[in-house]
Parts: sequence; structure tokens; C-alpha cells
Amino acid sequence: MEVHHHPHVEKKNFREYLLEGLMIFLAVTMGFFAESLREYFGDREKETHYMLSLAEDLKKDTQAIRYSINRLETDLEAGHKLIVLAATNKLSGMSDPEILRITRQTGLSADIVFNDRTAFQLKSSGSIRLIRHKAIVDSILQYWNNQIATMQIHERFESTRTEQHKIAHKTFSWYKNYYFPRAMGADSSLVAAMPVKAILHPENMDEFLNSCGNLFNLGHYQYLPILRKQQDLATELIRLIQQEYHEEKN
Repeated sequence: MEVHHHPHVEKKNFREYLLEGLMIFLAVTMGFFAESLREYFGDREKETHYMLSLAEDLKKDTQAIRYSINRLETDLEAGHKLIVLAATNKLSGMSDPEILRITRQTGLSADIVFNDRTAFQLKSSGSIRLIRHKAIVDSILQYWNNQIATMQIHERFESTRTEQHKIAHKTFSWYKNYYFPRAMGADSSLVAAMPVKAILHPENMDEFLNSCGNLFNLGHYQYLPILRKQQDLATELIRLIQQEYHEEKN
């Protein structure tokens, strides 16, 4: 009977098993660190991109806020002037064109639109977690919270302004400037020269002045301060972002 001899296999000692295990451990660990490092640099790139994009949005916001502040200040100045003229019995001595001009300016819209492009991405993707600088995170959250409050006051102001306009249209000859040049194709200079009595219904003046007072109080004590605060928050946030991320961009 033929006898088969198995090849001799040299057994590994403990040190060899330990060395192989150590090499496997090091390979896995290095792979883990390499993946973590890749993810870290990827997150830093995303963070910088988001922050620089947010700074651009904030610059557009400051322009929109500045426009709204200018409109609102014109509105409030006209409203204050009209109320003082009425209270001192000087309104009756003004010309009709001047009365029409100042009353129209008492209810200017102060529309504002915030650029939420980057903010939406940060909120929807949860990427705000990528921002390492606590001061910037706190500033962003404060800006967003004040933006919500600003829009709430804006809606109240627009609602009050709409009511003021309803009363104004029952009181003054605003139709001359709103309708004649466009609807009838008339020469605007001829229309402007038309002798039109400014106050159609004097009995509505007290109601109109009350509505102007409401609009002035809301605009002066609530809307204007929160717009200025939002402008300051945007300016400070832009400064923080440029300070922390300008070098990373370059």
C-alpha cells in the first residue's frame, strides 16, 4: 500500500502572528485616518464655500435693507410733517399740488426681500454643523431670528399702510397722478398742470390723520429700528466671515 507523506508546514511562532496582526491593524487604522482626513478637508471646503456664498447674499440684503430704510424715512418724514401741519392749522394754507405730494408720500411701501439662497441650503442640509466658529454660528442664528421678526413687523406695516391708502383714496384726488397719464394717454405735463382740488372730502381728514399717526408710530418705533438692527447684524456677519475665511479662500 502506498503511503502519502504530507508536506511539512512550519508553524508560525507567536511573534509572527503578533506582527501580522499589528500590520493588519496599522493598515486598517491608516485607512480610517486617510478617510477621516479626506472627509475633514471636504467639510472645510464646503464650509468655506457656504460662508463666502452667505457673505455675498448678505451684501445683497444690506442693499435691499438700505433701500427700504430710505423709503421708510421718506414716508415717516412726510407723515410727521402732515400731522404737524394739521395740528397747527397750516394745512389749509398749502397749495393743492403740495397737499397731494405730501399725502402720497405718507404711505410709501418699504418692501424688502431677503436673499435666502445660502440660508436655505444651510438649513435644509444641516450644513450649519460644518461651521467651526461659534461667534459666526451665533451671529447667523441672530440674523435669521431678527429676519423673522422683521418680516412680521413688515406685514403689520403693510396691512396698516393698506388701510391708510383706502382712507386716502376717499379723501384726496389721488386719481390724477395714478390714472390720467397711463390710462388716457394724456401728456403728463398737461395732466400735472390741471387745476385739481386736493381734498375731495374734508370730513374724512380726521380719519386719515389718525391712520397716518398709526402708520408713523408703527414705522418709527418698530419697523425702522428693526430694519437698522438687521442692517447692523448683516454688516457684522459679513465682517466676521471675511475675517475668518478670506485667507482660506486665497
